[in-house]
Amino acid sequence: MKKFIIGGLVVVVLGVVAALFYISSNLNALVVQAVETFGKPVTQTEVKLESSDISFLSGEGSLHGLLIGNPAGYKGRSSFELGTLAVALDSETVADDVVVIKSIDINAPIVTYEPGGAAGSNLQQLMNNVDAFIAKAAGGQSKGAPAEQDQAQQEGSSKIVINRVTLTGGKIRIVTPLSSEGLTVPLPKIELTDLGKDKGGISAADAFKIVMEKVLAASSGAVAGPLADIKGQLKEQVDKQVSDLTSKVEDATKGLPGGLDQKAGDIGNKLKGLF
Repeated sequence: MKKFIIGGLVVVVLGVVAALFYISSNLNALVVQAVETFGKPVTQTEVKLESSDISFLSGEGSLHGLLIGNPAGYKGRSSFELGTLAVALDSETVADDVVVIKSIDINAPIVTYEPGGAAGSNLQQLMNNVDAFIAKAAGGQSKGAPAEQDQAQQEGSSKIVINRVTLTGGKIRIVTPLSSEGLTVPLPKIELTDLGKDKGGISAADAFKIVMEKVLAASSGAVAGPLADIKGQLKEQVDKQVSDLTSKVEDATKGLPGGLDQKAGDIGNKLKGLF
């Protein structure tokens, strides 16, 4: 009987060791898969993560090459390009109902701000997509929903607390008809603390929404001046084109009866007024 108990304990220990070895060996592959699987239905865009380098024992490491695509209807290739994210987990909470993330520090992110569309900008549309996912998740899994969306909702039901999130050294790439190559302005430093702490944990989608709200507010403020300048340049170009066209029409209608030359000038002034 004693040998049987010892044998059973050995099997259990070996099983635990094997499980820990599997998780530690495949942790980073699992992280990449989780980010891409969860991110796509939440943002309704392409989400790609090049690699993960997190230590199973310390819970610290980094994510590399995270790209969040642009919502449908916008021409920029991405809304976010996050080169390196330094991550520190509280490894003692990994198996708990609420996982504590000590810090997420994002260095040199590139945010694309593209005005227009029904939402007003690509970042606002991204926010709308996240809101729609959260609302759907709160209502439970919907019948006939894509498998990846149901999986994301199940994973999103796990709770997290994030002690600190920072974005430093970032840039905002403004994409407009006059700046298809991307006019760049600095992204102000963003720091958030204690995400989900007062609620005993929040979903990953809710945490992403909180960060997005700060990024949207900071980006909107930073691009206000440059966008006004771009609008002024666009108005100058339109005014010049209308003036050139009006002059050509006036020259072509000089001396014609019925005051057509005057009417051409009036039409030109009205066109300018539209802008």
